[in-house]
This record gives sequence, C-alpha cells and structure tokens, in this order.
Amino acid sequence: MVAIFVVSLSIRLYRLDGQTLECDELYTIPAATGHQYVYLSSEANSTTARMPITTSEYRDLIKPEAGVGLSSVRGVLKRNVHLPLYFYVMHYWIGWFGNSEWQLRFPSAFFGALTAVLIFALGKELFSFFVGLVSSILLAFSPEQIYFAQQARMYPLLMLLLVSSTYLLVLARKHSRKNWFYVGYVLVSVAGLYTHYEYVFCLAAQVFYIGILTREGRQNWKQWLAAYAAIGLAFLPWVLISRAQKQTSGEIIAWVNGSLPANLVLTELLTKTARLVSVPEMPFGWISVLLALVLLIVGGVSLAANRETLLLLLSWIVFPVLGVVLMDNLLGTRAIGITRYWLVISPALYLLISVGIERIKRPEVRIALVAILGGLFVSAALLTAQGKLRAKPDHHKELAEFVDTQANPSGSSVVLTEGLNSLPLALAYYSKREMNILRYKWVVDQLATRSFRDLTGGASEIVLLVSGRSVATKLLEENGFHLDGKPVQYGHVMSAHYILGNSPAPNTGPGFER
Repeated sequence: MVAIFVVSLSIRLYRLDGQTLECDELYTIPAATGHQYVYLSSEANSTTARMPITTSEYRDLIKPEAGVGLSSVRGVLKRNVHLPLYFYVMHYWIGWFGNSEWQLRFPSAFFGALTAVLIFALGKELFSFFVGLVSSILLAFSPEQIYFAQQARMYPLLMLLLVSSTYLLVLARKHSRKNWFYVGYVLVSVAGLYTHYEYVFCLAAQVFYIGILTREGRQNWKQWLAAYAAIGLAFLPWVLISRAQKQTSGEIIAWVNGSLPANLVLTELLTKTARLVSVPEMPFGWISVLLALVLLIVGGVSLAANRETLLLLLSWIVFPVLGVVLMDNLLGTRAIGITRYWLVISPALYLLISVGIERIKRPEVRIALVAILGGLFVSAALLTAQGKLRAKPDHHKELAEFVDTQANPSGSSVVLTEGLNSLPLALAYYSKREMNILRYKWVVDQLATRSFRDLTGGASEIVLLVSGRSVATKLLEENGFHLDGKPVQYGHVMSAHYILGNSPAPNTGPGFER
C-alpha cells in the first residue's frame, strides 16, 4: 500500500505546474478565499453592486485576507452551484501554503494517490490481492485520473470519499456487530455529500444496494436506518442553503444548456467509458479499447455466481449515469457530455476489468494483459502530465502575456471580457501590467444609467476577450470602435484589438458574429 501511494503520488506530481490553470481552477481561488467573483444579472442589486474594475482589485480576490473565514466561503458558494467541503480545505491550504499552480494542485494529487490505495484495499476485500493490485494500477495511471488529479478542483476528493465509503460499507456488512464501521461510513458519506451533488446518486446506489438488493438491510435494519438517518440530518443544513443556490443556478449553468436526445446519451456512454478504461489516442490505442471492453464483459459475466458483489458494482455504475441523465432532463442541460461527471463510475469499471483478467486461467496470459494495459496507461499518464495527451484546454498564461503587449502603456486601453467569469481572474493571476477590466454583462446592465464612454473612461482602445461566440462586437461598433488586425486564439479564448475611429471595411474576424 505504501508503494502504491508513493508511485501514484509521484506520477501526479510530475510536471504538476507544467500547464496553466484552467478556468475552473481559477474559480477555486476566490471561492476558497471567501471573495465574491461571479456577476449575476438576475440579482436584484446587480446594477448597484460593487464590481472590481482593475487588475489590482481582481488580484485582491485571489489573496487570503485576514478575518475572512469559512462563513465567507459559504457566502460565495450560496451564489454558485458548489458544495463547501473542498473549498473549506482549500481555504486553509491557500492560507498556509499560497496559491501557486503547484501548491493549488497538490491536494488533488494527494487525494488521487490515496484513492489508488483505497481501491487496492477494496479490491482485496471484495475479491483478491491480484484484483486489488491491478485495479490500483489502472486507477493510478489512467490518463483521465491523472488529468483531474492535476487540477485544483474537488473531483479527486470526491473519488477518494466514494471509494472509502464503499470500502466501509463492505466492512460494515462483513463485521455487522462492530458499530465503528457504521460510524466511519456515516462520516465519510456526509463528507461526500458536502463535496459534490453527484455524490447523492452514489449514495442512492448504496442505499438501494443495502435496502433492496441484499438481505443486509433487513437483517440489520436498525443499524442501517440509524446510519442513513444520521447522514440525512447532517446534510439537512445545506439543503436549506441550496434553495438560495437554485435562484441563481440557471444563470450559472447556462453555458451547458441544450437538449438531450437518446442517441447522445448512448454516444456519451460509449465514448466516456472508453476514455476511462483505455487510451484510444495512443498508437494502436484501439487495442486497449478492445481489451478493456472485453475484460469488462468477462468480469461481469464471471461474477454471475457472486450476485451481491456484481449488483454492488452495477449499482455503482448505473445510478450516477441515470442520475446525470435525470438532472439533465429536469434542468434542460447537457452535463452528460462533461467527462468529470463520469469519474465516479471509474473505480467500479477498474474492478470489473481486474476481475476479468483474474478469471483467465493461464498465468502468462494474465501477466501479458496487465503488461499491455499497464504499459499503455503508464505511457499515457506521462504524456498527460506533459500536456501532450488530453492537454488542458486553456492557455491563460500565454493569453495574459499577449494582452500585456496589447494594452496601451499610457493607460488609455481597457480589457472587455465576455463569457466566462474566469477571464478577469486569469489576467489578475498571470498579467504583469495594471489595466482596467470590464465584464460585458455588467457593462450592458450599467448602460441603463451610464454611457459607454463613461464606463470605459473614454478609452480609445479596447482589448476584447471572448470565450465562445461574441455579441459584444455590435456594442463596440455602435460606439465607434473597429477591429484592428485579426483576432488571436488562446485555447478557447479569442483576443481581439479594437480601436476608436471609422473603419472602411468592417471585419468581425473568425469566431465573431455581428
């Protein structure tokens, strides 16, 4: 177990700060430091609320501040869609160690390494030493696991708590007279619920498994009823807070809105499963896809005689997937296409693959299969850490350096950001220059009482940063600005330079719409 932890942590720490922070990671900093960073037009006082408008003011949002405690963190999250535990952890971590790329990502790497240890223990308890070892190898080196273990977000912590709660559930069933297993299960489950809403579906799978699929819930119903009642009561305070989140969630998740046809669900099921259990991007990667899917089937079929364990793993897979589909249909979103929401089913997939390998009678074939999959995963893990495979989509550092060169030294230029709230934070984190930064949504709301010239301080140059399609170009052109040169792409963010004056031939450039 020590060896598994050391190897898993080492691969996660390799080039931990080799790529710039993603937009989600930039959100982590002000949320953990207890500073409001999201602008919501739907709020009653949005037009009169104090908004940061300079690089320095945005830098204050990503610095720990004396006297700002966990209540401020909770206040930030009430206007968002996230749960508090991870941000509570990061609140103290940033305060103690700082907010460099390496420091921000270390907790996720640590949680990911611990998860590899826990899945070894779970596999060994459910099946054998061999299954535990192989499943830990798959989790330790999966490129998808490496990607998120090198991201300053809550998903590695969610994975750790999910595997831990499942392990404690198995031990509680095995040692039903030892109450401390139930206590541990309750504490870990509560922690999971306070980490991410997706844990609700994972907990539902465990409740269904204990109460319906096994005799355990009937034989020891008092212990399990007390356990789940304690979990529900412990989560009740946040249920009340989530009512406040519901009021603004529509604006927060608007970027992922869309219909959810049945063929999209099937496509995502196949592609996301393949990404979790194989490396199709590698040379001859189709071999890993084929091997992994065949071994999944072999593992599932071979567990037909071990019905309760098979049902545990199937519930672990089915409930989170159906839960996301259900929420997408209720909210009108397409979150099912987001890979991070599939991470929670990966431990069950790795266990099934490991069982499939173990069921092969010839030891030399088992060794060969582990060597092939393990070799591909190790290579993919290194390439992922280097940013050469499944690279992070954002290039905020390069973007900030470019904007520094575009901003007028005299201070007559303004940066206008449209789309993600992370864009001003990216400039605050990476930029070396002092400049004015305005958010498009805020500007549009302010135009009801103020002129565009007043808002921009009479600027003659505007650097427009856009994530997605732009509608700000119309506003700029209506106020006498025209595009100077061609827009430049950095990840999914487009940078365009606008200057005041007449344009003989308007040019909106690629990615912009009038």
